[in-house]
Amino acid sequence: MSDHALQRPAPTYLDKSQVALPSFLCLGLSILAFIGVAALGVANPKQFAFSWLVAYSYCFAIICGSLFWILVHHAVDADWSVVVRRILEHLACLAPWLAVFFIPFLFVIGDLWKWWNMKEGYDVLLDGKRGYLNHGFFYGRAVAYFVVLTALAFSLRAISMAQDKDGNQERNLTLRKISYGGIFLFVLVITLAAVDWLMGLDFHWFSTMWGVYIFAGAAQSSMALLILISNTLRKSGHLAGVMTVEHNHIMGKLLFAFTVFWAYIAFSQYMLQYYANIPEETIFFANRNVGSWGTLSIVLVFGHFFIPFFLLITQPAKRDPVRLCFAAGWILVFQAVDLFWIVMPQKQVNAGEITGFSLHALDILCLVGLVSFFAFIFLRSLTKGSLFPARDPRLYESVTLTN
Repeated sequence: MSDHALQRPAPTYLDKSQVALPSFLCLGLSILAFIGVAALGVANPKQFAFSWLVAYSYCFAIICGSLFWILVHHAVDADWSVVVRRILEHLACLAPWLAVFFIPFLFVIGDLWKWWNMKEGYDVLLDGKRGYLNHGFFYGRAVAYFVVLTALAFSLRAISMAQDKDGNQERNLTLRKISYGGIFLFVLVITLAAVDWLMGLDFHWFSTMWGVYIFAGAAQSSMALLILISNTLRKSGHLAGVMTVEHNHIMGKLLFAFTVFWAYIAFSQYMLQYYANIPEETIFFANRNVGSWGTLSIVLVFGHFFIPFFLLITQPAKRDPVRLCFAAGWILVFQAVDLFWIVMPQKQVNAGEITGFSLHALDILCLVGLVSFFAFIFLRSLTKGSLFPARDPRLYESVTLTN
C-alpha cells in the first residue's frame, strides 16, 4: 500500500474562476427560460403542468441514476469508478432542488393528475385504489422521496470528502454499509415516484414493470451524462493522467448494457400487455399509436435502442471519446423524447381527443430552464474539493485500470 500511496495522483481542484463563465451562462439561460415559462404558463396552466412534468421527470431520473451508480460502486467495492465517483456525488446532491421544483405542481395538481378532484363513488376503479391514491398519502410519499434521496446523497458525499482530508480507510466500510440499505430505499423511491407521477396520470392503467422501465432510463441517461462530463474534464486537463481510455471503455460497456436493458424492459412490457389484451393495460399503448403519436413511437424505438445499439456495439466505439460522447449525447436526447412520449398523450386523452404529436414552446422552455439551473448548481459544486476522491485506497487500482 505504501508503494501505491507514492504513485497515487495528487488532488485536482477546479477554481471558481474556471467555471464562472459557463455557470453564469447557465444561470442566465435558466432565468430567461423561467421568465418565458411564467409568461406562457399563466395563460395555459394545463400545458404548463404537463410540460413541467416532462422536464422535472428528466432531471429526477438523472439525479436518481447518479445516486444509483454511487450506491452500486460502494456496495460491490468497485475500484474502476473511483476517479469518476465525485462527479456522480455532486450530481446526486442536486436532490434537494427536486423538492423546490416540485412546488409548482401544487398549483396545477388537479390539471395533471385527474384522480385528484374526483369524489368518492365517481369511479369504481379509483375507489378501489383510495388507500394509495389520496391527497395526504401522496404528499407524504413525495416528502419521503426527497428526504431519502437528499439524506443518502449528502451523507455519501460528506463521508467521501472527509476521507480526502484524513485518509481514514474505515470510511469505505461505512460507505458500504450505508449503500447496502440505501439500495433498498432507492428501489422504493424510484419505483413509487414513477407510479405516483407518471403511471398516476391515468389511474386506470397499471404495469408491474413500470418502475423497472423508469429505472432503466435513469441508469442509462445518468451514465451518458457521466461520460460527457468526465470526458470534458479530461479534455480540459483536469482529469488528465487520472482518467484513461480504460474508464471510457467500461462506461461505454455499461451504457451499452443499459441501452439493451431498456429495450428489453420496454419490449417485455409491450409484449405481455399486448398478448394479455386486457383493456386497462392496452389503453396506454393504444393511445400512443394514434396518428403521429404512432410515428413518434417508431422513432423512439429506433432512436432510443437501435441507433445507440449500433453506435456502441464495437470495442473501438467505446474507447473513442468522440464516438462515445456522441452516443451519450444521443441517448440523453432520446431520454427526453421517451418521457415526452409517456406524458404528453395523456394531456390529449384528458381533453377527450387525441390530436397527435405537437411541440409547444413550454415543452422547450421548461426543459431548458430546469436543465440549465441544475447545470449551474452542479458547476458551482464542482469547485468544492478535489475532482476525484484523492485518498480513496482504491484510487491506485482505478488509475492503473486495464480491461
